[in-house]
Amino acid sequence: MKRHVIDLAAFLPEGQTICELKDNLLHMTTSRAIPTQRFDAEHLSISSNIFLPDKFKLPLRVDITAKIDAPGLYVLVGKGHVNFGTLCSDNRRIDDIVSPSRKTIYYHNDIPMNQFTDISLIYDLKEMQILVDGQERYYSNNERYMKSQEFRELNKEGFGLKIACDKLTNLTIQSVAITEFPDTCSIVHTGAELPVAFTKNQVLEPGERPTFEKCISRLPATIKNEIIKLDEYLKSLKRFKFKRQIEKNGNKVTYVASDYGFSYAIYLSNHMFDHSLQWYIITNGKPETWHRKADKMEETLNSLIQKAPDFAQRMFFNLDDCMGCYKNCLAQTRYQLGEKKKVVCHGKLKFKMSPSGFEDVRAFIDEIYAITQQSQ
Repeated sequence: MKRHVIDLAAFLPEGQTICELKDNLLHMTTSRAIPTQRFDAEHLSISSNIFLPDKFKLPLRVDITAKIDAPGLYVLVGKGHVNFGTLCSDNRRIDDIVSPSRKTIYYHNDIPMNQFTDISLIYDLKEMQILVDGQERYYSNNERYMKSQEFRELNKEGFGLKIACDKLTNLTIQSVAITEFPDTCSIVHTGAELPVAFTKNQVLEPGERPTFEKCISRLPATIKNEIIKLDEYLKSLKRFKFKRQIEKNGNKVTYVASDYGFSYAIYLSNHMFDHSLQWYIITNGKPETWHRKADKMEETLNSLIQKAPDFAQRMFFNLDDCMGCYKNCLAQTRYQLGEKKKVVCHGKLKFKMSPSGFEDVRAFIDEIYAITQQSQ
């Protein structure tokens, strides 16, 4: 058995990654979106990450202690990945290290936010297991790599380790250890029923009609209060005539100002959430036929740069980068602020999962309100 206690300084950044080693902790984030919702496409790889230059052979155990302040965390071994702390809408949380299937595979990947969590990935020759804080979350003796003809040759060289997080997420890594075993990891499978994967907002009972209050009830109190305040704020903008819509499974609350061509959405996932503002998209038909209504994003940003340049620059950074999901997609939008240019998905502006994120939402909508008032 060979145990490698990794010096965190050994991790190297790749792509649009920002990292800093401070007080024996490795802090990282990414400055460009990664394709967290489209793992089904081979060309959409996670190119912004930190990685170790060395490779490691199976049987193998990876132990990571880390925390995130928003969804989500991605551990990549070989060609595969395992996701932790992602939203219910994540379309694939785990895939094979040799032969990715690019199909929807769920497991209970929930972790607390802002709290160090122990994560273990155990890849044996005939078994695989995922542990979170010592709890068995996933077990399989039927992974694709176990049967792959490529495996033996690839394992002679070993598999690389990469770690990534979403844009607007702060990842802090406390420790990483990798153990290589001569014959077997000696996985202890409990045999008990594994926890069920969260694929929707668990707060609703089967058949229960969602309400605004019920859908947000599992969020932290500070966030819940911010959403309630924002709900009241949007209702106060009488001219916009926001219509609040609640998705039937309680996964999404959307505020639509259809006369002005934009909407604000909160994607709910039990104790986590995501939120964004975007210009209205007409979605009848294939993605390449989508059309936009009343896109004033660039106008709003250029107006803000005169009043609050730091805020305008931050909002330009927060625009959701286009990942190239579809060729000739009309949802791709090019924006410019000063000398900076960016290709964005759906004209979407994302916000942090924090009280400051809600302050940004209000400030940006205030500017939209002022611009639309001037045009009347």
